[in-house]
Amino acid sequence: MSAAAILTLEWQGADAANDSLRRELIPTCKPYIDSGARLEITVRLATDSQSRLQEKKLHAMYRDIADQVQLYGKSLPAESWKRVLIDAFRHETKHEFADEWAKFGDIELVPALNHPGFVMVGEQSRRFGRKLSSALIEWLLAFGAEHNVIWTDPKFQAWAREVGLVE
Repeated sequence: MSAAAILTLEWQGADAANDSLRRELIPTCKPYIDSGARLEITVRLATDSQSRLQEKKLHAMYRDIADQVQLYGKSLPAESWKRVLIDAFRHETKHEFADEWAKFGDIELVPALNHPGFVMVGEQSRRFGRKLSSALIEWLLAFGAEHNVIWTDPKFQAWAREVGLVE
């Protein structure tokens, strides 16, 4: 049994909370309780932060893009594509989402500590709100369409077939 477990639950309303606790939290905690382990459970009030579902969707999209698109003839890993895509998204939406982007401050390139080169610092997508995350997903769908990306997410594929985007 691992020393630490992180479980993120999201819900809205008492019925959903009760169901989520019963289905997910108790079964996750039970083996630790039965073994006599000491547990620390943290509950925090949800903000308008990116949902877990949005986070999973975005990372699946970054992987699909990394697998299928090259940047100036060069393949990049998903994490590098993420930085490139968020930079382009921010540039294109800087006026539309000015209030959202203002929360992140400026993006900077700073010198690397132990090698020649630079490191980009600035916004972190895990701090995106739901509104910005939704807009990024829509922007990535448009980017994918422009670059003939075939999305591998089964839910997206089912929806695309349903609305006639693919056969």
